[in-house]
Amino acid sequence: MSGRNEPLLVAPDWGADTLAVVDLTAPEGPEVRFTPVGSNPRAVAVSTDGTRAYVVNHDDGTLSVVDLTAQEHPVLPPVPAGNGPCAVVAGLVDDQVCVASADGKVEVFDKEGQRSGQRLSVGTGPCALAAAPGGGARRVCVIDETDATVTVVDVSQAGTPSVSATVSVPGLTRAAAVAPGGRFAYVASRGEDAAVGRVTVLDLDADGTAVGAPVPVGAEPRALAIGPAGDHLCVANYGSASVSLATVDVDSGRADTPATVPVGAHPVAVAFAPNGEVVHVVGQTSGTLTAVRADTLDHTAVGLKGVPAGVVFGPDGHHSYVTDQATGQLTVVRAAPRKTADIPAGEGSKPVNVAVSPDGTWAYAADSISENVAVLDLSGLAPLAPVPLGAAHKPWDVAIAPDRGFACATSPDSSHLLVLTPAQGEELGTGGDVTVTPVPLASDARPYGVAVTPDSRYAVTADSGTATVSLVDPKGGTHTIDADVVGCQQPTGAALSRDGRTLYVSDFAATSDGARGGHIAMLQRPEQGEWQREEVIDATTGQLSGPHELALSPDELRLYVANYGNGTVSVLKRDAVGDPWSHAMTVAKSPTPMKWPNGLALSPDGETLYVSNNTNDHGTVEVFDVSTTPAVHQRTIKIVINPDPQRSVNAGLALSPDGHYLYAVDAEHWKSGSLGTVYGIQLTAEGDQMQPVATAPDAHTDRPSALVCRDDRTLYVVNQGKKESPDPREACLAVITLDASRLGVESTESRLLDKDDLPYSAAISDDGTLCVANFTSRTVTVFGSKVTPVLVGEQGPSQLWDVAVTDDGAYVYVTDRTADSLRCVRLSDHQVTSLGVGTDPMGVACAPGGPRAYVANHGSDSVSVIGLDDASPGTPKVVATWEHPRIIRPESVSVSADGAWLFVTTENSGELLMLDTRTGTPRFTVPAGERLTGSTPHPQSPKHLVYVADEAGAAVSVVDTTTLAPLGTMTPLGLDVRQAVGVPTAN
Repeated sequence: MSGRNEPLLVAPDWGADTLAVVDLTAPEGPEVRFTPVGSNPRAVAVSTDGTRAYVVNHDDGTLSVVDLTAQEHPVLPPVPAGNGPCAVVAGLVDDQVCVASADGKVEVFDKEGQRSGQRLSVGTGPCALAAAPGGGARRVCVIDETDATVTVVDVSQAGTPSVSATVSVPGLTRAAAVAPGGRFAYVASRGEDAAVGRVTVLDLDADGTAVGAPVPVGAEPRALAIGPAGDHLCVANYGSASVSLATVDVDSGRADTPATVPVGAHPVAVAFAPNGEVVHVVGQTSGTLTAVRADTLDHTAVGLKGVPAGVVFGPDGHHSYVTDQATGQLTVVRAAPRKTADIPAGEGSKPVNVAVSPDGTWAYAADSISENVAVLDLSGLAPLAPVPLGAAHKPWDVAIAPDRGFACATSPDSSHLLVLTPAQGEELGTGGDVTVTPVPLASDARPYGVAVTPDSRYAVTADSGTATVSLVDPKGGTHTIDADVVGCQQPTGAALSRDGRTLYVSDFAATSDGARGGHIAMLQRPEQGEWQREEVIDATTGQLSGPHELALSPDELRLYVANYGNGTVSVLKRDAVGDPWSHAMTVAKSPTPMKWPNGLALSPDGETLYVSNNTNDHGTVEVFDVSTTPAVHQRTIKIVINPDPQRSVNAGLALSPDGHYLYAVDAEHWKSGSLGTVYGIQLTAEGDQMQPVATAPDAHTDRPSALVCRDDRTLYVVNQGKKESPDPREACLAVITLDASRLGVESTESRLLDKDDLPYSAAISDDGTLCVANFTSRTVTVFGSKVTPVLVGEQGPSQLWDVAVTDDGAYVYVTDRTADSLRCVRLSDHQVTSLGVGTDPMGVACAPGGPRAYVANHGSDSVSVIGLDDASPGTPKVVATWEHPRIIRPESVSVSADGAWLFVTTENSGELLMLDTRTGTPRFTVPAGERLTGSTPHPQSPKHLVYVADEAGAAVSVVDTTTLAPLGTMTPLGLDVRQAVGVPTAN
């Protein structure tokens, strides 16, 4: 017959003459069913396989056998069991059951309640039975409080029990237990001195011979329990408001001198958790339940209602169940925090930080001495194949995007962020291929902490070397602005604001009557939003004639437009950003007018304008002083001699950010087989002739139409490729890295653009966002910069360490260790607010659902609490500082999913400290490893788990942080949980 799958407790209900069967499938809200048995049921036992419950009915002298496999729990026909049966034990050899009666007899039955036919005399008043747990017990100890004896009954031969020994123990109580294995019994007695109790250890293999001297415990021992491994003994001392906890040698049975732990007054019951780490103690008159750790003796008490009388753990160990003697109600109590497991992170590893997936089923751990990220199965508590990061990349911190589109790890030594992405269209998990892309930050950035914004758009790093926060877009920021948003028939030019959020696109298209006109579309992208067309500058307002490339002044108050149709440049102006544009002046060359001006470049001070010009025999750059009205022509720079007057030189222009070098690019259609050339000139040197800088095919130029300077050493060249047959070639973007001379090439690479499109011109913003206007599709392709550094401190005096993002995505908080500050970066505009916190702030974590955050001040032994400033709405401030003797050199912090607990790791400590987030009061310390460095809670509130990186232990510790608290009461039962028995669920 198979066992049950549902976790159960069974207990006799004295007042109702029933057996209460408590279903613990939902442990926080157990359900009860009642099965009628005999009169005045006193005790219950359960068979080893959990299919039968045995109830002794004191008043009618019977044994009831209850079938627990059937839904209605039917009772087999009652069996006579002597005069006043009062105790029962099951799980003996061959599933035998032993019953003790008040008439001084014991009797043994088989599993179905059939009598053996032999009753044994054991004393005048047997009151309790004890046998080894786990099934197959060969002996039963009969406790006779009246005679102060322990009778050992041998049941090793089914159907023929016998008395093997009777041992006198002065002042005997009914508190007794047999250790696993069945060799040693532990019996509590009051002792001759009322102030000191005793526990006698009996060797049952030696006919009950005492092992050593009795162990002294507290006054009036009332209850006794042996840990599930047999290595701990706990005694409830009713008369001294304490428990005695002793370590037991499982081979000899000897108990060490017990430690005394104070508990609530008049403790009457004790119970070990299934893993043996915690003991729950019930104080009867004090109405308390105390949780005591068996190893550290740390203890925590919680108040209960009424008069609690007994306690028993559920099989999951996360909850215990307490009955009230006055009302009979059953109270469910959450167990105290404890370490439950270790997940190996790899042999020789040093995990320092851990990130848990949004569904809580797997995790990444940063192994600080390898080049791997450990992958952990949180459901099976096992390691999986690690993700290799590549040579020289040793991770420090890890983070997982909420949408599981990517994860990332910092590598301080190589100043990279490693971005981990799944296959196209997949989400990160424990299966499938993972691609690792190193994203270089500044060469000396040394990033440590990393977090991901709630919208999964950015990874945010704390760069200790450069005093920056880097916003990293793992997708590269590439996307397309649709044609209906751009609103241009033939987009040919583009300009970007410095922050990359305002885009101007010129439309070369003619008016409906065929006249050369065109317009300029102005697009804006709100923070975390889509591009929107905000304004149109028409041909009349801008005095436009075939507008081509654009240039925006540094103050963004002037916009320059190359008019391809009439050989001029229109200058538009506005008084302030956001005001409407109007025409300021027209730039023209006299007496020889410009022809087909195509490219524009503007000096960093906004005073010098460079305009490409096509003549009959060569291409030039015309230089104008635009600080005056009208503009003044200053000089002409030659680009290239054109041997074919029938072909124009439509050169794109770019000026280096420092204004010292000018570059031009032309497709050079007149050259046979030419794919275009990039030219350059040092403006401060002698001469007026540009020289070739990069040529095809090595430079990947292929019918180039425009170029921009990413920085003083990087050029982006937009290439249209070849659409016509034969030998069609795809459009591409060439990235050219210049050598130290800045007029030669160090390296080049090519990035494909849309093969069906005709890219025309480009613009770039200060943060590296590149926009390419596409002539054919009428769209704009946006290549956002992967890395946007935000300066938040001062390089050298600042050391940024940990980073967190608020739940609403409004702020990034980053600790600055040497400046003793928390840097608060507002993501909408990168504005930085600095808050003075404690000395050497290291860890920072945000609470769920709001702006609240916590900072671990390593140097001042405190935790700073961050909230909002009521006087300046939306601005963070320090609202409290928590100090306590247990908060010693804190290093990292994390917050439970429900916001109730703050988890703190401290320097070189193996204990996880738990603080109440309402008050900052330390409530628990949980031994969880050797040297804990970082923690991450399970993302779901009902899961009370936190995962802690153990740098010295090569593992991630799993801590169950369920807090000691009563959850409520249930149906009145009239039972004492001291008589309750857990039902095995294994088959």
